[in-house]
Amino acid sequence: MNNKLLIGVVAAVVVIAAGVVLWLTLGGDDEALERGSCEDGVTYELSAEEDDGALEVAFELQSAGPAEAWTVEFTQGGTSLLEADRQTDEDGELDVDVLADPDGSDEFTVTATPENGTACTAALAR
Repeated sequence: MNNKLLIGVVAAVVVIAAGVVLWLTLGGDDEALERGSCEDGVTYELSAEEDDGALEVAFELQSAGPAEAWTVEFTQGGTSLLEADRQTDEDGELDVDVLADPDGSDEFTVTATPENGTACTAALAR
């Protein structure tokens, strides 16, 4: 390989790497994520992601079984975004998404309480 070609290849790699670093620093994935577990083997995932000026907060809960009744409450910095009753699907999963105020607090809390059980609380700070 001649020197001019080698220099061109190295320069291209440096430019691509710099572009990737810049994209990740300035405009990459702006998602915050928290995973955890609660009593009775319940696991959850809480995430917040900004997309096109909107802020979506998503909560996924994996429970023991299908058709379980849960009350789910989302808050953003102490302000209620949603309080609703939901049921787990055939796989024992519960998925709830809400739109939050992109200019509001960066602290989110979801409390999911089964009909006959202990509340499961997830918290996230972006």
